[in-house]
Amino acid sequence: MEIRFICEDRYEADKLSSIFTLQKDKSLFVIEIVKVIENEVVVKLKDGSHHSVLFKDQYNALMLRKMFTEISLTKNKIVSMHNRGNEVFIDLEHSINILSD
Repeated sequence: MEIRFICEDRYEADKLSSIFTLQKDKSLFVIEIVKVIENEVVVKLKDGSHHSVLFKDQYNALMLRKMFTEISLTKNKIVSMHNRGNEVFIDLEHSINILSD
């Protein structure tokens, strides 16, 4: 299942792709979504640092939190990711209902 996220600009899309890139052991470097503030998502990385990503709107920010929660609580995994301009496309192994809540 491919999920599209629309970021504020290309820089934010590159940042999102970088933060959510799979590590060599297939794990994520992100360990927690710390906070969602309107269209901004603050994440905590394995090295203890915090970073934020700005999205087009709050809907996209909340979709990222829901996707991360799904990955954290289930065996779902990111299979691939690519970006085009300010859009990031994340392909998950299994479908999820990202649009509800």
